[in-house]
Amino acid sequence: MGRQRVAIVWAALALVVGLGLGWAVWLLHETQTTARSYIVRVPPGTAARSAVGAQGELFPQQLELKLSQYDTLIVRNDDSEPVTIGPYRIEPGQRFVQHYAGPGTFELVCSVHAGKRLRIVVTR
Repeated sequence: MGRQRVAIVWAALALVVGLGLGWAVWLLHETQTTARSYIVRVPPGTAARSAVGAQGELFPQQLELKLSQYDTLIVRNDDSEPVTIGPYRIEPGQRFVQHYAGPGTFELVCSVHAGKRLRIVVTR
């Protein structure tokens, strides 16, 4: 009777572990397939071009992000100078990741686009 009980315990343990792994793989797959990122790259030389009056477009005038799609805004600074977007300063070689917790409209000023505003509209 002892061996049979050990076999049942091992079978139950294998079932629980298998179900747990299956659930984890499914959750990882669902998160990866529904999450979307809007990536903005500040290319090298952007600050220098901006200093001499050259206009460049990093952002559209308006970004629309959806909470239901787990949208994320990512700004990557590949320039040699810091960039300021809204209240956030992004040093050279760094990236800024913004997740939104609720819907709303946000307007940010970018140091690269003097006088222009980036409008981010977050919907459910």
